[in-house]
Amino acid sequence: MKVLVFLEHDIICRHFVMSGALQPLVEQADVRFIFPNDGGKRVKLDPAQLPLGAPFEKVAVDAKRQQTWRWLLYVDQLKYRAGEHEAAIRKFRWKLLGWKSAALLTLAGLPLGGMVFRRIVDKRLSAQPPRALADLLDRERPDVVLHPSVLDSVFLNDLVVECRQRAIPLVVAMNSWDNPSTKRAMVGAPDWLLVWGPQTRDHAVRFIRMDRDRVVPFGVAQFDVYRDRPRIDRAQFCADHGLDPSRRVILFAGSNAQTDELAALQALDRAVSDGRLGNVSFVYRPHPWGGGGRYGARLARAKFDHIVVDRNMRAYLEAIGAGNKHMSLPDYRDTHDILCSIDGVISPMSTILLEAALHAKPVVAYTPAGADGSEQLANSLPMLHFADFLKLPEIGHASTTDDLIQVTAQMADPAEGVKRGREFQRAAGHFVTPFERAWRDRLVDFLRDDVLAGRGSGMLPRAAE
Repeated sequence: MKVLVFLEHDIICRHFVMSGALQPLVEQADVRFIFPNDGGKRVKLDPAQLPLGAPFEKVAVDAKRQQTWRWLLYVDQLKYRAGEHEAAIRKFRWKLLGWKSAALLTLAGLPLGGMVFRRIVDKRLSAQPPRALADLLDRERPDVVLHPSVLDSVFLNDLVVECRQRAIPLVVAMNSWDNPSTKRAMVGAPDWLLVWGPQTRDHAVRFIRMDRDRVVPFGVAQFDVYRDRPRIDRAQFCADHGLDPSRRVILFAGSNAQTDELAALQALDRAVSDGRLGNVSFVYRPHPWGGGGRYGARLARAKFDHIVVDRNMRAYLEAIGAGNKHMSLPDYRDTHDILCSIDGVISPMSTILLEAALHAKPVVAYTPAGADGSEQLANSLPMLHFADFLKLPEIGHASTTDDLIQVTAQMADPAEGVKRGREFQRAAGHFVTPFERAWRDRLVDFLRDDVLAGRGSGMLPRAAE
């Protein structure tokens, strides 16, 4: 089985390569990795230093052609459709594009404007075919193409077209929670899409317009590590962080939503000091590329009585304090060690809330408004991946610091916390389908037994209209 694996972002490398998720595939198939040759805009890591275990090469990317594909996506997303999610997407695109570009692309979605726009797009795409990609596929002649992706990829649309023309099965594996509903920069559809669970399957059918039987709930590649035993126990974790293991330990995990995380931490610290939270200590872990929230540099200088910073993220926070806001790629084993050692999680809507569920830990979703919140968070909350989650009765939810202290006290209660954690773990199956076997092991079987064994049979998913 010959497989070309396309990787186009550092985050994808972290989740699928550095996690070991593709190792069994490399061991059992003839694999070649493909990276974009774009001057390091998307992949800043050196492929030669990654644990690939197989050859790699870089393929040129035509920026003008990619922009044309994006026009098609933006026109589709800017069309009026009823619903809070759709309104939030339109608002996001208007802010991102600016009013002039957004207005022109909105006009391009109207019947008359659409005819002219489509001619322009067809002409641009025909004038600049993806020759480097086409030559690669013709030279390598793979049995299957695998593309782990945030669904906002420089390769994706051209892979859909070029693989379809050559009858090469294209399998895309989603990277993160919101990909099918907010980042699906696809004008067509792959032959197969591997999603996290039933929620993202529904989103792929609705927004990518794929046939349901070609969207496969497959779990999460980067969460395979959570099946292993942690490297340290709670006593060692607490010793490493200077914490009393007899106290309830709550993780405050930052997000990329640019809320005022310092304000929330200060409120929690005061609540412990004045007795409202009692026997509780906190560990703060900044989001790997969230920068400590809004004005996160302040956190590098902040002093707390009952809060410590995750030791594996201290260097990152110090760099933020020095003005070096960069992306961090922490080891998922560190996250696993933390989640196995703490008693609950608070986060302003980071994916770690779902990761807590896999560890049967209770959570509080913190969605501050006003001065402590952010426009980014406010616009994201109506989006379906978050809206579905916030409806769960098994989670705590707070939108003010007073509410946050109250629901944290409930979560910190030993009996109540354990009960909520178990209930949350069961409910989370809607978001992440559980399996007895690891993602990495099931992938090889899926490509061989489902994709290649059925090659040429059955209907392929229709392209988005």
